Amino acid sequence: MREVLVLRDLECIKAIVHPRRIDILKTFGDLPLSAKQLSQLLDEPHAKVNYHIKTLYRVGILELVEEKIKSGIVEKYYYPSAKNIIISKKILDFSVEGESEEERLNISKFENISELFYKAAEQENITNQNIVEYRDVCITSEELLELNRVLKSKLDEIINKRNFDIEDSDMDNDRHKVVLLSIPTEKKSESLAE
Repeated sequence: MREVLVLRDLECIKAIVHPRRIDILKTFGDLPLSAKQLSQLLDEPHAKVNYHIKTLYRVGILELVEEKIKSGIVEKYYYPSAKNIIISKKILDFSVEGESEEERLNISKFENISELFYKAAEQENITNQNIVEYRDVCITSEELLELNRVLKSKLDEIINKRNFDIEDSDMDNDRHKVVLLSIPTEKKSESLAE
């Protein structure tokens, strides 16, 4: 089972948004379940549960993990294909009227970064090394600029020391996208700013 599955097309999203299908996904524990078992757990007719399972299986949200023959009948056992299912924001990509070009550019960069992160997570390439630091801190604009300058300087030093050219490199296993990102979480209230 993968850690993350990112739904990128409308068919997958339509398949998962049905409330009964969400209930089916939430019913799974540590073991695969058959349509019969799920229908008993959910107190729903077998045919209805089976229909929803086939829809989730067709789009790759459920996986067929085992088939057992019981009394001459093939019983299929399914399990979610990932622990976490995320809907990609790309499916809802539109510009809000009034946004400046700089705001659209920043949003686009962040969405690209998010998409790269999700792809790496789907391929199980994300480890604790990838999230270097995550803190909620109060810093001034000057301190933020200094932090950016120091981090950028260190990154430039590493790149120059290795004489590393991204375009010519054949070291795919060592290639990373490095993002230096700070996200403002609160603005000072006007009463505190005075």
